Parts: sequence; C-alpha cells; structure tokens
Amino acid sequence: MTEAEIEIIIIETLRGLQAGTGEPECEITRATAPLAELGFFDSLLAIETTLVLEERLGCSCGDDSVFRDKNKPEPLTIAEIAARLAQITPAAA
Repeated sequence: MTEAEIEIIIIETLRGLQAGTGEPECEITRATAPLAELGFFDSLLAIETTLVLEERLGCSCGDDSVFRDKNKPEPLTIAEIAARLAQITPAAA
C-alpha cells in the first residue's frame, strides 16, 4: 500500500470521527497535524484511532499512538503518519 493510499484512509477515518462530533467541518489534508489542529481530536481519541488504523491496514504499530513521535515535541502530520505506517503495512493490505 502506498503512502498516498494510507493518507486517504487516515483522512477518511478522521472525517468520519469529525462528522460524529457535531463540530463544524474543517479541511483535513496531508499537512494537517490532527493532535494540534483538530479541536475534537485528543490523545485518547488518537489511541483509539491508531487501533482502527491498525485493523484497516493490517499492521501493528507497537506504540500507543501513531499521531505522535516520542522523539519530537510537535505532533505528526498526516503525511508523516502515512510514511511511518507505509513502512509496517503489508503490501496487500
């Protein structure tokens, strides 16, 4: 699975969560850092969403959340998350 395909899955997942919150819709792109830019998205939801993405992609992240890098102070963007997931996602996912 390509990084672009994974980005689409992440964005679709986040849009679905956003729709369920009742908050006004905001643009979610590959440059969006969900933990920093999406008001409805918090660290607990990041853990739950990581589990959903693992299931959809057929991979195991090993971390609590793919939305943060323990070695970086700022949250990751969707493009950065997709690049990390592409490294551990089976090609036929």
